[in-house]
This record gives sequence, structure tokens and C-alpha cells, in this order.
Amino acid sequence: MDHDLALQIIPQLGGKISSLTWHGREVLARNPHKSFRLAQYAAPYADYDASGFDECFPTIGPCHYPESPFKGIEAPDHGEVWSIPWTETPYENGLCFHVHGIRFPYRFTRWVKLPDAGHVRLLYEVTSLGADPFKCIWSAHPLLKLQPGMIIHLPEGVRVRVDWSREGRLGQLLDEHPWPITRDTTGSPVDLSKILPDSVALVDKLYTTRLPEGWCALHDPEDGYYVAMLFSAEDIPFVGLSINLGGWPVEGTGYYNLGLEPCNGYPDRLDVAIDHGHYITLPAYGSLKWEWNLFVGQSDDLTSELKRLGRLL
Repeated sequence: MDHDLALQIIPQLGGKISSLTWHGREVLARNPHKSFRLAQYAAPYADYDASGFDECFPTIGPCHYPESPFKGIEAPDHGEVWSIPWTETPYENGLCFHVHGIRFPYRFTRWVKLPDAGHVRLLYEVTSLGADPFKCIWSAHPLLKLQPGMIIHLPEGVRVRVDWSREGRLGQLLDEHPWPITRDTTGSPVDLSKILPDSVALVDKLYTTRLPEGWCALHDPEDGYYVAMLFSAEDIPFVGLSINLGGWPVEGTGYYNLGLEPCNGYPDRLDVAIDHGHYITLPAYGSLKWEWNLFVGQSDDLTSELKRLGRLL
């Protein structure tokens, strides 16, 4: 096998994938202002490096669980699992890590495999350790390194909804837009798919409507470089897009990265997701499983390349 990918994982920091390189090219965004350090449970995500690839479960935005028997319990910012140590277990075909919830009764397990050149397979199992069903959302949280001129690709016909947009430029929570060409609240045209320089100081957190096909991608037409994510649209029906073009954090120097985030619920706050019916339910003493695949490569014809990658699965 051509091991053209190299990963670095920090089990003590929520199983964070801190680096993913392809032929020596870093795929993930690194924070130029903050180094990696162990997190305090339930601390704000922005207090730490906000880079690399974390997992968000059982929420993304902080909120209080809205229903019995967990009603009133606070679900932390970006969930529980990103900020607590994971346990590595032996696994002959890859790496396996697991972690237990602190405020909620579950075990979260992730396997990481490198089955082929340019290919990372991520498999998940969440197991309930409690006697009550548990409503939750999961989102992968890889922050990708950007170059101006890159293009975000989504399946044809998908639309996007706002979670948060700096200074409300795209409207308020759950306002809907066509993809990729829309208008901001002043009526000016916007191409949401195009990666602009960080000098524009924009940031938008969006979610797709239910996907007709299970994929998303970032492509550089200059050299053909791409990061593509393929998955079952039944198991993972949405993608979150954290398009941070120098606009977040709002105070101080903004970061430059793209969160391209397969997920099974939205928006960020679990209580709002439950209100709108976009969540998953972990059955009492039961389990849920899903997987997705990340590909890194180079192609001038992304459409044909996505079809080829789909045939590998």
C-alpha cells in the first residue's frame, strides 16, 4: 500500500487528529496563535486551539437538555468528547479509541483506518449505558487548511440554512438560501462556494438541507488538489459548513479555515435540533453505528473523481 497519508492523534485531547498530511502537504488547519494543550472539561471551545479535527457529541452549541430524565443538564460547548481524554485500545487494522460521557450515560468509540492510498475510513459506535432513550447530535469537526480560489462542492439542488452569520449578513437562525449563489441581507450577490482571502473577515456557519447524495468536497482548481468526504446520506444526512474567512473569533485576529462537517443533526444547539426534529435517538442500552470516508488527492475533473471514489467503497 502507498502510505501517502500520515496522521497524528492526541488521545488525551479528545482523540483530536492534530495533523493529516498527504505527500507532506498539511490537510488540516493549524492555529498560528495557540498551541495544543489539554482542555478543561466543559470549557469554551474558543479557549483552546480550535484547529485540527475534533468530534462533537452529543451537541455542538452549549445548551441545557430539554427533556426528562436529563432535563436541565448542561451539554457543553462543542459537546463533551472533544475536551476529555480518550482510551486507545489494540486494533490490528487501524487505531481504536473510546471515551465515556461525563454528564450523560454513553460510550463513544471511533476507529481510524487507512485502507488505501489517500483514504481515511472513520467508523463510529455510540452505546447507551442508560435505561432511557437519549436524543443527541454528532458532527465531525475537521477544520481544513485553505487557499484563496478553492471551491466548496455539494450535491446539486441542496440548499443551506443559517446557524450563525457574522453581523447577520446571511440572516438569522434557520434562514434558508440556495447553494451556491444567493444574496446577503443587503441584496448583494454572494457565491458561498468560493474561498476568498482572509482579508474579507467573513464567517458563516451553515447547514445543508437533507442531502440527496452522501458527499461533499473542497477542490483547488489551480492544481487539482481536493479533500472529498463520502458517506451514506441515510446515516449522515447533513453537512455543516463553518466558512471562516478571517471572521472568527470576532475579537482579535480571525482564523482562516473551513469546517466541512458531516453530521446527523442540526443546528448547533441540541435543544433547537430537537425542537425541529433534526437529531438522532440512542435507544436505551442500545447502540448506533455509522461511518464516513475522507479522501485526499489530485484531479482536474472532480465529478469523475467522485464517481471513481464511490466505486472504491
